[in-house]
Amino acid sequence: MTRNLVYILDQPGGRFTATEEILPPPGPGEILIRVRRTSVCQSDVVIYEAGLPRIRSWPAVILHEVSATVEAVGAGVTTFAPGDLVGLGCDIPCGDRACIYCGDHGSGDWTYCPHTQATGHEFPGFARTHAILPDWFVALGPIVRFDPGTDPDHACQLEPLACCLEGMTRVNHCIENRVVVLIGAGSQSTYALQCALAMGARKVILVNRGRERLERVLQDFGDERVVGVAWDDEVVKNVLAASRPFNEPHFVMINVPAEAGYRLATQLLGYGTVLDAHAGVKGAGGKPRIAHDVDLNNDIHYKLQCYQATHGSSMHGIGLAHAMINGRKLPLLDRMTNGTERFPHTQIREAISRAADKDSLKVIINWD
Repeated sequence: MTRNLVYILDQPGGRFTATEEILPPPGPGEILIRVRRTSVCQSDVVIYEAGLPRIRSWPAVILHEVSATVEAVGAGVTTFAPGDLVGLGCDIPCGDRACIYCGDHGSGDWTYCPHTQATGHEFPGFARTHAILPDWFVALGPIVRFDPGTDPDHACQLEPLACCLEGMTRVNHCIENRVVVLIGAGSQSTYALQCALAMGARKVILVNRGRERLERVLQDFGDERVVGVAWDDEVVKNVLAASRPFNEPHFVMINVPAEAGYRLATQLLGYGTVLDAHAGVKGAGGKPRIAHDVDLNNDIHYKLQCYQATHGSSMHGIGLAHAMINGRKLPLLDRMTNGTERFPHTQIREAISRAADKDSLKVIINWD
């Protein structure tokens, strides 16, 4: 039997209450994990402040970016063993092993499934010291084992990295030797910046309204290939100028959950540009409509423009992020979190509040 400490949020904007429960040993196909780190996503900030429709009942257990150590395995589990450090994704199978999207012989496109789940949403999150993962989760993913010696601080960032890499690899060769524009200088753009450089981008143009965070990201993660552009009245002209010798960027990723980001991105599209709507616009009331006219012939066909969106991650993105972390291909990952962005698990509310600050990148909660 395992004592499990769970922090339950009573309602949006409410209080976390610590409760204790006893977990049985894992059953056949299941594993028992001990949470090591949870990093705070902007979705967690929205959930705490306003809630989301996908959380169908309150109280709720939130947080979904997690690294953990396997403490015990059930009968029949051979892919994981006690002591393994694992990382988990947020988007998870629906649980139906026969599902054409999520199941044993499914496509793996979990976000297409009408019954898809996500940790910290329909599936309980990881604001808890321990969890038993069901057999379908263990068998189908998203869960990966890291090499010995991997930092749990790095492993808990698997999910946001996977989301970035889903969008950056959906169209072949849209990053390597290309001009990449990232709208917003928050955590997702900072992950995308690191990944783009690791993937061989020719130039990365980072656009942000606030000067303080833009300067932090440029100083900590930039090199001769990275250009910062202020988001002001001249932003379109300045981004296009920074794209030279090309007339326009090749890849544009929207990393701000606001209509203004979408409006800016569409003004930057040119010949062969791929636009990835990475940050959706949503809130407690749902997803607002943002209308935009597209010339399907002269833009989509003759300019070969591509409109796509990253919504969560599948095992494709999880596998790419795992390879990045395991292969130590992101040597500046520790700079995502400074001393003001680290909290013990007794301060979840304070951690979420810090993640909401305009100068914050990645807040990490330590459960050890």
